[in-house]
Amino acid sequence: MARAGDLRQLLKRTGFRRLFAARLTSQAADGVFQASLVSYVLFSPERATSAGAIAASLAIVVLPFSVIGPFAGIVLDRVSRQRVLVVCALTRAVLLSLLVMLIAAGHTGADFYAAALAVVSVNRFVLAALSAGLPMVVPTGRLVTANALSTTSGTLATLLGAGIGSGLRGLIGGDDAAVATVAALAGLVYLAAAGTATRAGRYEFGPLTPTPGQGLVREAGQVAVELAAGAAHLWQRRPARYALATLTGSRASYGLTSVMAVLLYRNYFTGVDGGLGGLALVVTAGGVGTVTAAVVTPRVTRRISKQTWISLVLLAAGIIEIALCLPFSSLLLIVGSLPIGFAAQASKICVDTIVQEETDDSYRGRAFALYDLLFNVAYVAAAALAAFALPVTGRSPALVVVAGLGYVVCGLLYLRARPSHESDLDLTTSRPVAPPVATAGTRPQARLD
Repeated sequence: MARAGDLRQLLKRTGFRRLFAARLTSQAADGVFQASLVSYVLFSPERATSAGAIAASLAIVVLPFSVIGPFAGIVLDRVSRQRVLVVCALTRAVLLSLLVMLIAAGHTGADFYAAALAVVSVNRFVLAALSAGLPMVVPTGRLVTANALSTTSGTLATLLGAGIGSGLRGLIGGDDAAVATVAALAGLVYLAAAGTATRAGRYEFGPLTPTPGQGLVREAGQVAVELAAGAAHLWQRRPARYALATLTGSRASYGLTSVMAVLLYRNYFTGVDGGLGGLALVVTAGGVGTVTAAVVTPRVTRRISKQTWISLVLLAAGIIEIALCLPFSSLLLIVGSLPIGFAAQASKICVDTIVQEETDDSYRGRAFALYDLLFNVAYVAAAALAAFALPVTGRSPALVVVAGLGYVVCGLLYLRARPSHESDLDLTTSRPVAPPVATAGTRPQARLD
């Protein structure tokens, strides 16, 4: 998603191809799973959907981000990240088999949400492992391009999976049995993801110096200390600290409008403009913006700093949010989703790269666990707040203005902070060289610098 020559160089690297394949299969399975979940909970004709119901669902989803995230960081800095990918994919396949039975039986109680919560919780390990493993297989100078290709292709794989799941549901009917079939397909794709991850060597994705386990109780007792050490490590890297704060704030704005969009297409727009089909067009437009960001961002950041680019895209997103969402037109919402999706992906590509470049490998798992925690808690907490504040139709001009101003404020504050750490921003020259790239089946050696 940059110059063709850069992509060819990346794809020549065996380690990158293996990590890339693991990401694509895993996130495609996520898409199929999400399609079954959304169809069953939000767009089932047998069930009413209110802002309060959405808020309750999202409040449950917060738990894995708050509880599992810190443990994920400790695990990823201590054990093989390749093994984490394999075990997590197998675990989710087993959990999906349970969900299939619950959906087929029409359950929407605590048992259903507990199983869905478990699938989401396991995903915390997977996404953090994929990000933490990337610098092990890609040189520092190519991380922007690698992030653009990896995260954007992963998003597209999720969208493709969601499209396949939604299409299958439409072909065989919209009842619970049809949704259960889609969930079963997700379980099969998770099995494929496990098979893909087994092709890599045990320590091909790191960590550089894995620490032997010391028992569950002792390890659990060290979580708070080690997580604090990871947070301190990030705090000492000002570019990473500012970038994470900015992305967290902008993600909250994204969360505010997510629930609004669901309610608008569920309860406000009618006919061809409404329903799951209309919402799918919004998601598709956002996906086009995501792809465009992946094409543009590596090229732009060769000419201006990543920090300047983050500020510019967030400012633009805020203006577009207010201009195109306030009329509450389905067509304008679809059009606006493209540049807002562009801004979200462009800023995330840059922040991913800044955090990767600024953190040492011994802290990288914890850094991305904290990153994942902030990124997702901000989204879900803002979405839950919006659900309580919104009417059942989802139409709220005040919320649109608040979300738009959130983007603008984040962009302006980051632009203002940028000059104070300008000397820290030339990451390709100020940071150490990339760690040695591991070969299949070998354990990377620790750096001596």
